[in-house]
Formats: sequence, C-alpha cells, structure tokens
Amino acid sequence: MALIDKASLLMVPSTYEAGKLYNVLPSGNRAPDQTGENSGYDQTRADFDFDRGSNAAATRVNADGLIEKYRENLFTYSNDFSNSSWVKYQGGSVTSGQADKDGGTNAWKLNVVSSQSFSGLYKAISGSSVCTISVYAKAGTLDRLGIVNMSGVDFAVWFDLTNGTIGTQGGSNIDAKIEAVGTDGWYRVSFTQLLTSGDYFQLKPSDGETTPSGADGFIYIMNAQLETGMVATDYLESTSVTGKAGVLIDLPRIDYSSGAGALLLEPSRINAYLHSDYLYNFNGDETFNHATSPEGVSNATLLTKTSASDQFINMAWTGTTIAASSDYTMSIFVKHNGDDVNVRYEYNNSNDWGGVAWTALFEVRASGVTKSTAGNCTSDVEDYGNGWFRLKVFVTTGASITASSPANLFRVIGASGETLLVYGAQMEKGSYSTSLIPTYGTGVTRAADSCSVTGASDVIGQSEGTIYAEFDFHAYAGAVDRGLFSIGEAGQGYIDAIYVSSYNNDLYLAVYAGGSGQVNISKSNISIGKHKIAIAYKANDFAYYLDGVQIGTDSSGSLPTPLNFVGIGNINGGFLGDFDTTEFTLFNERLTNSELATLTTL
Repeated sequence: MALIDKASLLMVPSTYEAGKLYNVLPSGNRAPDQTGENSGYDQTRADFDFDRGSNAAATRVNADGLIEKYRENLFTYSNDFSNSSWVKYQGGSVTSGQADKDGGTNAWKLNVVSSQSFSGLYKAISGSSVCTISVYAKAGTLDRLGIVNMSGVDFAVWFDLTNGTIGTQGGSNIDAKIEAVGTDGWYRVSFTQLLTSGDYFQLKPSDGETTPSGADGFIYIMNAQLETGMVATDYLESTSVTGKAGVLIDLPRIDYSSGAGALLLEPSRINAYLHSDYLYNFNGDETFNHATSPEGVSNATLLTKTSASDQFINMAWTGTTIAASSDYTMSIFVKHNGDDVNVRYEYNNSNDWGGVAWTALFEVRASGVTKSTAGNCTSDVEDYGNGWFRLKVFVTTGASITASSPANLFRVIGASGETLLVYGAQMEKGSYSTSLIPTYGTGVTRAADSCSVTGASDVIGQSEGTIYAEFDFHAYAGAVDRGLFSIGEAGQGYIDAIYVSSYNNDLYLAVYAGGSGQVNISKSNISIGKHKIAIAYKANDFAYYLDGVQIGTDSSGSLPTPLNFVGIGNINGGFLGDFDTTEFTLFNERLTNSELATLTTL
C-alpha cells in the first residue's frame, strides 16, 4: 500500500476560490446520492477557510513567473455609456449598436456639437492615487479625442485617431499611450496621472486640438477603464459593480516563486513607501513606463544619470518616525540596461537611526548582481528572471530615534548618461522581505493570511497520528515565531496543540497539553529552499523527521485533547507564518519511523 493511501486529509494547492482552499481528501464528491449518482461535494468539514481581511494589497508570482496584482476597473457601466453615471454634457450624446473592434456591434457613437465648449461625455471619479484611464476609440467624422481632467488643462491629452499619435498634453501628466488594435482603425488610448479627490474626466471628440470643436460630429468609443497603477491592463467589463481580476480579496495565493505552485501565507505588513512604482523623485532624469517590469507590463522606470556624482531617489514614505530598536527591510527591483552601474542603500546620518549608520552596495552587471555591506545592516539579492533582481537591505535601528522619514537612501553610482531600470520599491517593518505590496499614493497594509479548518476531529487522529508537509523555507525571521502548521483544540492557541514553528533559522516541534509543555525538539540552521517534514505523535511516542533524517524522538508526553483544529501557516490563530506550502497531509495513525524517513526523503 502506498503511504498516501493511508491519508485522512490531503491538501495540494490546486483547487480554491475566494475564502476556500479545497482538500483532495476527504473526497466527499465520491459519495453517491440515493439514486446511485454522484451527489456533489457534500463533505466540506475538512476544507480550509481562508481569510485576508478586506484589502486588496496582496500579490503573488503566477504560473508564468510574473508578479500578479489585484486589478479592478473602477468605472461602473464600463461599456454602457447610456447609463446616467456617464453625463452627456452640453449637447453630447451616444448611440449604441455600432461596429466594434472585435467584429460585433458593441461600440458606441459619441456625438458632440461645435457650439458648446465642453460638449462630450464625462464621469466623476474619487480617490487620491496614481490611476490610468483607458478607452478604445476610432475616428468618425472627427479624428481627435481629448481626455481632459476637468481640474485644468495641465491634466489633459489629445490623441490623433487617424495617424495614431499623441498630440498636446499637460505638463502634470505622468504618461500617455496610443496603441493600434487590429486593422480597422481602432486604437486603445490611455492617460496616467496622480488624481486628487473630486476630479472628473471628459471624453471630448474634436476635429483638432481645440475646445469647442470646429464642427459637429462624432467618433466611436467602447470599453472604458479606470484603474490604479501606471499602465492600462487587460480590459475588465463592469456593470453596476466594478470588474475585478487577479489576486482577489480573500483569494488564496498560489505562488510559483519556487517553480511548483505553493500556498503563500504571510503575516501582516505595511509598505511604507507612498509610491511603489511611480519612482518620480530621482534627481537625474526618469522615463516612466519605459520597459517591461516583473509584472509583464510596461511600468518599469528608466533612470538616467545626469551627473557623475551619486544621484538618488528621494522615496517619500508614510509615518512620522522610525521605530526604535526595530528591524526594517528595504527592497527594490533593478535590471541592467547596458551600463555597469552600482546601487547603494546608505544612511550615514546616524542620529536618524538611533546612532546606527549603514551601507549596502550592489554592483549591477549584465551577468548579475553582487553585494557587500558595511555598518549595521545585511543584504540579499533575489533573481526574478528576465534580467530582474530584487535588492534587499535589512537594518536594525538603535535604541532612540530623533528624526523622521530619512531621505536619499537609494543612490545610483555611475557616469553621467548611464542608465538603470527600476520597479517596485518597498520599505517594511520586519527582519525579512515579503511579497510586493503595491502603493499608489499612500502607505498600504497587507492583512495577514489565515488558513484553517475547525470541527475536523474525524480526519485528525485523536490518540495517534502523523502530520506531513512539503514547504519552501525562503527567509529567516529573526527573533520572531512563525507557524508552519498546527493541530489542536480550537480556540485554545498553543496551550493545547501540536505544532511546528520557526524561530531565527531553527525549526522546532512543540507539544502542549492543558497549557503544559510536553515535547520540544529543535533543528537549527535550516537552509533556505525546499524541505519535507513529518511529525508522528502518540502518547509517550513522538518523532520528528526532516528531509529523510530523524531530528529527534521523545518517549514521554501527553496529547492535547480534543484535536479538532488544523492550521496551515498559523498556530491556532497565533504565530502567523511565512512559508510556501506545496502539500499538507494528515494520517490518523502513527506511521513507523521507517515510513517517516521514506515520506520525507527529498
């Protein structure tokens, strides 16, 4: 008999939806109904409940190796311009049923009258963040489309729908693009800027870059989108509710950073930088949306040095002070752009860090990135593929802090004219880096991932059993407990539980019954990478195996009771972890030590 045939619960991260992570075992969908046919999935007691609060700040690396974010079309009625939320202003009107870019009739005719200065279509928007507005458009009797933020002409752009070019635009715009779609004269036009609350945008057809137009007339439009971020992403249809895609709220993150799909579970973190992608405070030249980033879209920024001296990005960040005696991690993605430049994270005004000065140097070359440090910091480099590397710096502050928001931390070293691609800046309080938290004008908190099931006593061995997991250990936590998995009595925390947790780079087994410690077996110096672990339990008979090796046994100790809770990445609600778990399995029998060795051999 294969060992897997003995399993009472098996989780592999392949089937999931918002709020749920489904198990392969127990397989309730095999249970027939009274007619003898499959009655559907009727054993949900062992499926994991998943929660990440109500925010949409989480990202993952998807199966294509790209960073994937939450996406939302903030426009309602994105292709129903007859809806009252789209204001037909000063004689502007729309006509449905027009030939569209896909061969259907889902486009609209947008008509204006020449006698009115603001004849057209507009919609109010709210929020204060970097946003991109996009719409598909085609010339009709008029061949220009203006997208105008009614806050002022400095926030406008004109598109030529005959030649596919961008005309006059305001100096406050971040970016504008026009892209041909198909061969029938359709374009997708987009416009990126930092919005302020209370703005509203107008779509304004014209026969030139004028308001009002010189003649009555029309253009064709379809599929409008408003989204946070630096570029227009794939269109999401919306009706009375916004269109959503990507890493949705409460959707388990199946992450492919290590190749195979793994359940990514992280504690709550804040990216204190106000802008993760809009890196605009460089005292050289910057070109936004210049190249493809680790997201697979063109939102990477090109930095061009204009001086032989060090030049820096002044990354504004939220908060008034840096916390004393605390760990911080700073990170940014970089890519070689033909020039051998160096990047330095540095702070020598030690008063701002409580008497701590530090420097982390990264040499960015076509062959890769090398690192070195001085002072009270360490550093790391992570390869994200396609020439992109994530630079990481870990700093511990001193006992007292006297200043706020230190600037000029990120410096580019090289000759005038040399360039570097950058993306995804992050500053988080913690001793290790976590996945990218996108920010568009404010510091953002990503809520903790929670994955657990209660009322599962029938799939947990009550008097004996085995717990098995495959996971990726990818970062040291420092002096912080991180839970890998646990079983125990629901609501009792670690005082009635069997669990595995990491502390620094140790991975230890602990058993508590009635608040009293029963077993503690530890393995130190866990290497970063893939591991297999198995824990066997029975009264006075415990064993811990890692990667085919027996770490330890204990022939004394009681079991907690009852065992009705299973947590992945947490210890009954506490000790929130940071692991990529590719498999989690329960057996309701204590496997033999020989079977444990076989099960965990890499």
